[in-house]
Amino acid sequence: MRPRRTAPRDQRATAISGILHRLCEGSDAIAAALVDALGETVDYAGRLAPYDARVMAAELRILQSALNGCRSAALSRTHELVVRAARQSFLLRALSDGYALALALPRYAFRLSRRALAEAEAELAAETGLVPWVPADAGRWVRVEVRLSEGTTPRPEAVWLEGGWRPVTLVGRLQAHDLGPGEIGFLAQLPSGAELVLVREPPGRWFAGLPA
Repeated sequence: MRPRRTAPRDQRATAISGILHRLCEGSDAIAAALVDALGETVDYAGRLAPYDARVMAAELRILQSALNGCRSAALSRTHELVVRAARQSFLLRALSDGYALALALPRYAFRLSRRALAEAEAELAAETGLVPWVPADAGRWVRVEVRLSEGTTPRPEAVWLEGGWRPVTLVGRLQAHDLGPGEIGFLAQLPSGAELVLVREPPGRWFAGLPA
């Protein structure tokens, strides 16, 4: 898949912006931002102009603060917020120390790849020490390139890991109840004997579930 065009930046690219950029590339997110407890954007990536990305992140963080201040125990523990607006949808994921991950989504969207979110949250945790209130997915996922076999029913024959193509042997196929709409998945084995799960999400992004 071709990389999507991104908006010009008004600050230097960092490791955090790289994580957010990969999240946008690995999902349908239009933009992503890391925002602090005061609504200030730490960094951002995506197709929104910098000012618009900051406003989006600040408004979502204000809304989360309002919910967290509610008397209702359920509302005060809100860890994920999805907003559907006229032209776009938005998602916020609560992180530790008052930080949050804010995303702009396509119009009418109510879902985002949980695997892409899980990968980004793991990378943010390694880079900043910030962890999600509730993990996006229990597995350890990374977006990967997969080489398919030729023929009428192409299947994974190699995966790009650790800087090179690793041949895989398929030992099983995931059932529909283990996958989302339009997804296909395989249990694969590397030459070392290690097993991993390969899942293709629409419109063709592959993720590998790695051993913990």
